[in-house]
Amino acid sequence: MKRAMIISILFMFLAAVFSIAEEEKTQTVPAVDIPEAEDVPEVYIVKEGDTLWDIAKRFFGDPLTWPDIWKKNLFIEDPHWIYPDQEVTLKLLLEKIAEPVPEPEPVVKPLRQPEPLFIETAPRTVVSETLVEEKPSVPVEDPNVISILREPQPAYRQESYMRTGFIAKRSEIPREKVIKIEEKTLRATRYDVVVINVGKKESAKEGDLLAVLTVGDRVKHPDTDEDLGFVVRIKGILEILQTGDGQSRCMIKENFDPVAENDLVMSIRLTDAPKFDAWIKPEEVILGTLLAINEPLVSIHINDILYIDRGSNHGVRPGDRFTIYSRDDDRNDTGHREPLGEIQAVNVMASETAVIVVSLKGERIEIGDRVELTARCRLIY
Repeated sequence: MKRAMIISILFMFLAAVFSIAEEEKTQTVPAVDIPEAEDVPEVYIVKEGDTLWDIAKRFFGDPLTWPDIWKKNLFIEDPHWIYPDQEVTLKLLLEKIAEPVPEPEPVVKPLRQPEPLFIETAPRTVVSETLVEEKPSVPVEDPNVISILREPQPAYRQESYMRTGFIAKRSEIPREKVIKIEEKTLRATRYDVVVINVGKKESAKEGDLLAVLTVGDRVKHPDTDEDLGFVVRIKGILEILQTGDGQSRCMIKENFDPVAENDLVMSIRLTDAPKFDAWIKPEEVILGTLLAINEPLVSIHINDILYIDRGSNHGVRPGDRFTIYSRDDDRNDTGHREPLGEIQAVNVMASETAVIVVSLKGERIEIGDRVELTARCRLIY
């Protein structure tokens, strides 16, 4: 009897061990979060509202890979304009995008992929929606504090700053330019190498950064019709790899539009944005007007770059939050103004400021609409 019991217990023990071993064998390592071949269609049919940025983010997890999609679909003449029912090839790009992109020599680290630009802790039209956390260091009864951040944040994101441009007269626009694309293509994108007509005589050094520029629309003030110049838009950032007499080889460190021969270049210095820990009520009234859109867009969306006719000479500071109102409200006898959205100061110049759209309420925003300073960053120096 005892022998039978011992044998029975032994069998139960062995069965338990076998079960555990089988369970461990069947455990799988969590899959790397990259798109699988079956998740990426051979051809994607464009739907209304699609952009190459959105398609790259959806299928490859990185919106900054949109130039690779554009390069493989030569029928797309302008990457800003794709249309419903167009067939975009994706399958051939999977291997290239899913694997890490090798960096050319010398090794230069690419910029980190930006997070979404919308700052959730910023005050909106309805301040009660803001996610805040009170800190003992600031009394709740302080009338100047609108909301306090959980932790300090940059007043703007560097990626936003790199996308901004400026408004300049023709005589103020740089003349240096891209003279060659080494890959012998019509358009160059991130990690490609280009040659510019700036060299040692112009004090160029290895590691220097330059902005690639393109001249956009002429800007006239919507109220006075004064000619302010042209929108000069940044297409990308170059880093000098090697300098020579009158020329330099550069790698495209980041690009927002493809780079082409004869695109203009100028030196640029990227600095970290000042940080702030709270939104406060502005101590002054700043009223302004929307002057221009950075890119040739039919309508304005969140994250678009705009320009207003107020700058540091008028008291504007980095991170300032403005509410947009319709120009038509100027003629409203009741005094009621309906907010259309919000913008935030990114690149503050003397007379103008490049701002980024951070919220919209659905109504169409147009050049000439009014802006009013409604919240200010309490900057930490």
